[in-house]
Amino acid sequence: MGILNQVNSGEHREGLRIVIAGQEKIGKTTLTSMSPNPLLIPLEIGYAGIQIPKTPMLNSFEEVEQLLNEIITDAQLGQFPYKSIIFDSITALERDIHNRVLRMDSSYSAGNKKAVTMESALGGYGKAYTYANEMFARFLKSCDQLAVYGKINIIFTCHSFAAKLIDPNVGEFDCWELLLHSPKNMKTYGKREMLTQWADIIGFLFEPMYITKGENISKGMTQNKGRVLGLSRTPSYVAGNRLGIDGEIPIPKTDGWNHFANAIYQSSGINIFNIQR
Repeated sequence: MGILNQVNSGEHREGLRIVIAGQEKIGKTTLTSMSPNPLLIPLEIGYAGIQIPKTPMLNSFEEVEQLLNEIITDAQLGQFPYKSIIFDSITALERDIHNRVLRMDSSYSAGNKKAVTMESALGGYGKAYTYANEMFARFLKSCDQLAVYGKINIIFTCHSFAAKLIDPNVGEFDCWELLLHSPKNMKTYGKREMLTQWADIIGFLFEPMYITKGENISKGMTQNKGRVLGLSRTPSYVAGNRLGIDGEIPIPKTDGWNHFANAIYQSSGINIFNIQR
């Protein structure tokens, strides 16, 4: 069949690729656990109390690749029962990838982790990070297969950190960034840039605050608005989407996912509601 014969102008039929970022203990895992028919893949400790189907915690990139191959096989056979896959977190996955790269170096020793670093491994000059990026790209490609052909939502949680960014138009400013490697020379891409380009939606989960200044001290105070999910880029945090959603939406603790799903539906008609919650 020719490519032109496969042109489709109908409704969206792929799974969404979603990243939920935020500081620790803000509720990223809890929010994503409310997604439609989810399977949690824990890559670090921090999922206590999450009552959804989950795999054992994976401790290496090899285990992640093995699991992905098993999921792809089951999906091809129509035997994979879940509609959403949650990797918790992508920051931990990066550590697993880096550990895999370090083990490739001949001077690596499990008992002496300082013997080799990502800067010095495999001959230095950024070669270790290049290998790590290739592994990460392979992982994202496998996730794409599940999203496109399996119609499965791929959801990552991601830790955040306060970083200084340089914008050619406005100069240097502080921003909450994704906790993933990004080259310091600004000339090549790291996994942070790869992820932001890959995702359909990046949401930043936080509780709005304001600063009160006293005579000798400044305090951060909550605005009592509850948690919100930022879905478009601001100078304060990294976020964005391909669906035309602007601003921030409230995320109550009891039914936060469906508030998020409603914003997606209103902007694009894509339905990722969890009707069981």
